[in-house]
Order: sequence, then C-alpha cells, then structure tokens
Amino acid sequence: MGFKHLNYIGIGLIFLLMLLGCSPESTIEDTLEPVNSKALLKSNTFYGPQISLGKGHVRSWIRIAKDGTPEELGVEMSKKLLNQLPKGDDPVQLVLPLHKKAMDVTPFNHVLFDWNPHGHEPDGVFTVPHFDVHFYLTSVAAREAIPTYPEAKPQFDNYPPPGYLPADYITPPDGGTAVPMMGTHWIPLSFAPPFTNILLYGTYDGEVTFVEPMNTVAYIESGVPFSEAYSQPTKFTKTSYYPTVYNVYQNSKDQKQIISLSEFVHREAE
Repeated sequence: MGFKHLNYIGIGLIFLLMLLGCSPESTIEDTLEPVNSKALLKSNTFYGPQISLGKGHVRSWIRIAKDGTPEELGVEMSKKLLNQLPKGDDPVQLVLPLHKKAMDVTPFNHVLFDWNPHGHEPDGVFTVPHFDVHFYLTSVAAREAIPTYPEAKPQFDNYPPPGYLPADYITPPDGGTAVPMMGTHWIPLSFAPPFTNILLYGTYDGEVTFVEPMNTVAYIESGVPFSEAYSQPTKFTKTSYYPTVYNVYQNSKDQKQIISLSEFVHREAE
C-alpha cells in the first residue's frame, strides 16, 4: 500500500477493519510456470528491464500465447533476493516498466513495487515485512501527480460509478486510505487478520487506477504456492484483457519468486 507519508491512513484503516469485522464474510523464454496451469509450449515471455533492489533485482514480465492473448502478468524477484533485501527503516519504492507487448494486450501501464521492511499502518494488521505490488492502469505521470487528500478531496472522494468496482470492496470515508502518488485503497469485505495475502483495488477521480496484491515475506518464504480468484467489476472503461486470479509461487526451474495475475478475460468497455 505504501503508507509513507500520512499518519491518518492508519486511523482510516482501523475504522475500515472495524467495518469488516461487522461484515459477512524482449527476451523470449518458456520457463515460467503459473500455479494454476502448466506452462504452455505455444507461448512467449517478454520482460521489462531489471531494477536493482538490495543485492538483487526485480522486473516485470508477461507471458503471451501465440494467438496474442495474455496468459500471465507478474513480477519476479531474483533467486536470493529475500535474503538480501534492504533492512532500513524506510520503505523502498520502485517503478517497474512493462514490456510494450504487456501494455498492448492488457489495460496496465506500469508496476509500482514497494518493499516495506517493517510494514505500514495500521499497527497489528499490516505491520509485518511485506511487498505491495501495484499494477497501474494509469501512466507514471498521472499517478505521480496525485496530491495529498486535503489538496484534492473532491478527486479522492469521487468514486467510480456502480459496477466499475466489485460490490464486495469497501473504503472508509474522508480519505482514510487516500495516499498521495497512489490513490484511494479499497479492501475486500472478506479480509480478516492475520495478513498473509490480499488483493486491493485503487481509485482516483472517478476511475479504477490499480489492482494491488500485498504479500508477506513470511508467506513467500514458506514456499507454499498461492492462487486465488478475486472479485471482479461488472463494467470496464477500456476494452482489453483483464486478469481474474492472483498468484504467489516460486519458479521451479530457476527458484525466482513470482507474484502475478492470470486467467485473463476479454472485457468490453462501457
């Protein structure tokens, strides 16, 4: 989530959790293996540039079938990265560019990758070491232009019309999860601590701007693969292929750690 600047974020999320407690429950390779299916022979994988993190690196990638449809979009962390991460007090925020082919066949523009050595607010919920992986539908320039909540209250409070967010996602009022250079964060009603894996949506000025898997280091280090469908909107602003499942796993061939989106479905804009 990347709560680097605002203390009121924690208050908003605590309020949100109280609500939840009351709610019902271009290199071409063929080496990446998603959790939920075998890697298809008739597909190619295209990579974004490597970005340094600690003594390792991260980068984006997409696997595309020979017919041009996307199969899996994600980030990979180098083999020993989890043992070589920066251990300072401050989060590390990286922009991971997407390969052009990823931008051609999905609605996403770039990835904002956060390493949080001590987690972030609220205390006792997300205050564990974890990664926030924001898949942005907007440009870097548009995202970086988002100011603080007091500076742009009308834009933050301008939520998308009904249908453009899943019905089972909520956010507290009055900017409780509004973050500059990110947007407003939406949490699924089904979420209950302790936090291991979760997928958030983000919005700003009437539009959905990102989807965000959040994953703890402890879970990734466990080696247990994770794959789960997440709630979908019923309306979309751009005709494209949209993912419906998010995954956490280790590539069995090179031991790189993977956080990805998969099971893409073609959606028509409304």
